[in-house]
Amino acid sequence: MMFKKLMNIILVLLLVLPLCVKTSFIYADEEVYEEETYEEEEEEKTDYEKCVYDKDKAACRAIAKNAQSSLKEIEDQIAAAQDDREAAAALANEYATKAEAYQGEIDTLKIQIDDLETRIEELTVQIAENEAKVEALNTRVKNRMVETQKTMHFNGYLEFILGSKSFTDMLSRVYGVEAIVSKDKADRESLLSVIEQLNKDKAELDASKKELDEKYEEIVAKQAELIAMQEFYEEEALRISEELDAMTEARDNIYNTFDDLREALKATGVTVSDGFVPAVHNSWISASVWNYDNDFLGGAWHLGVDYAASRGREIHAPAGGVVIRADDSCSDPGYLGSSCGAWISGGGSQVYMMCEVDGSIYGFIFFHLNQVYVSYGDYLLQDDVIGLVGSSGSSTGPHCHIEMYYLGDGELLDYLSMGWNATFSVGRGRTAYNNRCENGTPAPCILNPEYYLPAN
Repeated sequence: MMFKKLMNIILVLLLVLPLCVKTSFIYADEEVYEEETYEEEEEEKTDYEKCVYDKDKAACRAIAKNAQSSLKEIEDQIAAAQDDREAAAALANEYATKAEAYQGEIDTLKIQIDDLETRIEELTVQIAENEAKVEALNTRVKNRMVETQKTMHFNGYLEFILGSKSFTDMLSRVYGVEAIVSKDKADRESLLSVIEQLNKDKAELDASKKELDEKYEEIVAKQAELIAMQEFYEEEALRISEELDAMTEARDNIYNTFDDLREALKATGVTVSDGFVPAVHNSWISASVWNYDNDFLGGAWHLGVDYAASRGREIHAPAGGVVIRADDSCSDPGYLGSSCGAWISGGGSQVYMMCEVDGSIYGFIFFHLNQVYVSYGDYLLQDDVIGLVGSSGSSTGPHCHIEMYYLGDGELLDYLSMGWNATFSVGRGRTAYNNRCENGTPAPCILNPEYYLPAN
């Protein structure tokens, strides 16, 4: 995992190599003398030792830059992991919601199936009861026929008919026998008809139940799939959370490294300066803040100071600090009205840095560069060269437009992690003008660089 790599970097940052001791023995006159020899101390020291103990500026800058790069890398990974965890949690909730929605349909189908089963059971009972009636009727008819066969046979039947006292009595006896037979027949046919209808109804209910059973099984299977996906993403969110814990621990270790470096960094001037030095040597101020020709209504807001100098003149870091943005994608010279500028339109090739001076944190923006010598994450010492004066972007001649922001009091290493935007959260145009520090606006607010960075 990437956080393991970062942990290794931390270990390297914190590693202090012990002095390497070589021991030799000299034998003379049966006496043993132990002689210790040491390699050159400078060769044995790590950058960490050189920075913390010897206050070596180059070593401090190297280790701080490496730590800052590692911190940026792991913070990016933490942000990405947090996004992944939120996405996994959202998917888990989505699948849980869908599964819950299916539960309502499943419950409804279960009720319908139970109702059909009850009705089918009732019809089954009715069919059995009617079949029993038919069987009883058949038995009664069979028994009657047997008894008739025993007592009367055909001759007995004739004797029963012929024994009539009158013709009317004979017809009555004949009709009576036929009525009994017809009644049995009609009852049997009626019962069979009822049974047929009941079987038909039962078949329809069986078909409906089968259809509902299939739909029920299909929905239950879909719900099971959704629950499985829900559980998968819940486990994924948990796994990412565990990785985040490890990444956070690694980040904290880097912060601990920064804590160890603070005093050394301050002592070397990597992050702390006693004051500011001019940014553009051999320059003059061609335009100051806050507007051009007092044309406030025209919207021509000028939020910085233009330090005019010949093209190619070096631009220096006014204090020790860190580069938080750098871009040299704009060609030089530009032209008035050009929109070229990676973050602020028309600013041309740009460099953004943050520095700490006397316990206060400041932000700087340098516009219209001809060349940029620094990149994101570079730790700069006061007066280090960051680039060359040019006229890229919306510009009519070589100069360096510098904007200055007051961000608050504290330590630079704490402020670097706040994720400042391209305007240091002050805005542009009238918004930035209204957020001037001289108006009593609390940090962050915008300053007049002329008060801090005089032309030189």
